[in-house]
Amino acid sequence: MLITSLLMSINQLLPVVILAVLLSLIVPLSQRQLSIYAVIGTLMSLVFVQAAAWVSQLFDHRGLEFIQMLLCIMIFVAALMSCQQRKMAAALALIATMTLYLSHYMIYLVSFWHSKDTAEPLILGTCLGVGICISFGVLLFFLLESIVRRAGVQPLVVLLAFNATAKLLIFLDLASQVDLLDVTSNYLDWRGFLVENSELGRVLKALVGYEATPSKTALWVYVIAAVVFIALARVLKIKKTEEPVCGS
Repeated sequence: MLITSLLMSINQLLPVVILAVLLSLIVPLSQRQLSIYAVIGTLMSLVFVQAAAWVSQLFDHRGLEFIQMLLCIMIFVAALMSCQQRKMAAALALIATMTLYLSHYMIYLVSFWHSKDTAEPLILGTCLGVGICISFGVLLFFLLESIVRRAGVQPLVVLLAFNATAKLLIFLDLASQVDLLDVTSNYLDWRGFLVENSELGRVLKALVGYEATPSKTALWVYVIAAVVFIALARVLKIKKTEEPVCGS
């Protein structure tokens, strides 16, 4: 249970932390703003969990999948708009990401919280996972901040494009589950190069949506969407961030 809680914490929290770091440097966002968005995102996740039973009954019992698909699209579009340093777009992207990921995380926590045998390792694993994600976020922030000072904000926009496009892969999986899309059965196998469940694999999955066995459909969608994101970001004439803001 300890290892499971640790891995669950990392899998669900790391994508949120990474997006928060990227947006805080591109937009930029202060610590106070990030804290406010984090509180709102947590509350939205709680609302989503509470309404899950009702939402799941909608659209022929496909309501949850449709809502999650909508969140994926919102994240992609909001991340693109945040390249114009629009704080409301950045807030929407971050809150939608928290709702998408933390809702699963909260369901997991609630499911095992009341058991005496699992409560202690659950708390310990969660605390370790949160600590690892925060530490990774701090290191990533300073790394990307140095990149911005040397090369400008464009490398971060490319990274944000990959990160946002990864949400479209989640969209594809959900659409396939509810029979909206027929994803090709032809898969690539990169497990000999990098296993998805390895330490680096988990980081790359949270950072750019790495999959060890992607379908060809997913690969084409990923490449095309990332190129479109970067092209539109250039058309929108992204402002250059002179000094990243990390304080209030």
